[in-house]
Amino acid sequence: MFYEVRLLDRKNKLKKIISSEQLSRQYWDNFEHTFNVSKVKPKTGGPKSPVKNN
Repeated sequence: MFYEVRLLDRKNKLKKIISSEQLSRQYWDNFEHTFNVSKVKPKTGGPKSPVKNN
């Protein structure tokens, strides 16, 4: 749950209000983007060759 955020300038005058719906949307969009990036990220180290038994 997110609460409404009120941004004030230096003179304590209301500059902007960010609604809880906007905050929620931003959070979940960012979460989804981060999750998808980590899922697609290639593994480091490259392919490993199979072990040979002589």
